[in-house]
Amino acid sequence: MIPAQVEVPERSLRGLPVMAAAIVAAIMPAFFLGSLSVEIRSELGYGESAAGLVFASFFAASAVVSSRMGRWVDSVGPRVGLSAALAGTCLIEMAIALGARTLAALVALSAIAGICNATAQLGANVYIARNLPLQRQGIGFAVKQSAMPGAALIAGLLLPSVALTLGWRWVFAIGSALGVAALIAVRLRVESELKPAGNRAHRMQQDSQRAPRGALVMLAVAAAFSTAAAITLGGFFVESTINSGVSPATAGYAFALGSLISILVRLLVGGYADRHSGNLLGVVAIMILLGSCTSLIFVFQTPAAHFIGLPLAFGAGWAWPGLFNLSVVRASPGFPGRATGITQTGVYVGGAVGPVLFGFTAEHWSYSAAWVLAAVLGVCAAGAVTLGRRLLVGSASKAGNAPEAVDRAHEVGT
Repeated sequence: MIPAQVEVPERSLRGLPVMAAAIVAAIMPAFFLGSLSVEIRSELGYGESAAGLVFASFFAASAVVSSRMGRWVDSVGPRVGLSAALAGTCLIEMAIALGARTLAALVALSAIAGICNATAQLGANVYIARNLPLQRQGIGFAVKQSAMPGAALIAGLLLPSVALTLGWRWVFAIGSALGVAALIAVRLRVESELKPAGNRAHRMQQDSQRAPRGALVMLAVAAAFSTAAAITLGGFFVESTINSGVSPATAGYAFALGSLISILVRLLVGGYADRHSGNLLGVVAIMILLGSCTSLIFVFQTPAAHFIGLPLAFGAGWAWPGLFNLSVVRASPGFPGRATGITQTGVYVGGAVGPVLFGFTAEHWSYSAAWVLAAVLGVCAAGAVTLGRRLLVGSASKAGNAPEAVDRAHEVGT
């Protein structure tokens, strides 16, 4: 009997709902800041460009710590990483609800929330890679990434039901309470990390399966472009819809509908991924390209344009991250935290730069010009994903493996 096999626990899906709840709680501050931007700006007195800065600080801080946090979470395990992240998120949201009285304070609190988010994202990635059955990791990443539009869905529903009646600060207080519930669930339902001996043996089996850094960096570049394009939906779709002549309540419900569409598509794509092994970055490129082209519909600043473009924009342009992360983990199964820590850095850079560019363009030119910018960024992202995929396959070939080796990498060492 091989000792490593004794130490590795049985893989199951039982912790997946907890992962989804944890990601919803961790990412929710960003979507609150986006969907409640009009109300917050009205009270604190700043413009659209500053709103982009608040939103961007969340992702800028995530970018700074992502790679380092990936190594840390690989070391301490997902339970510790998620617990620390959720505890921090709860405190930050309560601080925003009670004490954010200036733009500077809001930017600082948003940045700290971004650090917590980066840690939670990586904790969930490591959990899925180590604890879910290989043939169910597609749906695992789909559920995990669906938690993000799930947070947007909650934000969209709370806009008309709470923010417009009790005030926007109550939304952050509710978010803090939801974070406490997620933290309790993690402590009760997520098992501690593998025993040290088992960890060493298990990781030694997978040590040779590490994606080349050059390919990961290129995929990080792709993630930066695609996130910069897609994040405009989360941060500015509501404002753009209101600008076209729709009431804030209707815009909030439209945002919630788009988020629901994104969740459904992510789950469908995750099921598809579980039936097709290996590198699926080609599908990711197609989805990003479709989403970027759909952004051009929003150039026509009318209510009809926003409602017509909503299904495909949210269904394609905002539904690719689960498949993207799955492909990265399949290429580097022994180091999911480190690998996704690198690529997630690109996600956060795009999340930081995108809102600033979009907000500046919208304020100084128009929302139509801003949506054109989002489309251009999406086209660049699709090209970079394609190049990153070629680098992965080329690296496998240079190492003396058949190109299919990249596609089978996720089946080895578990």
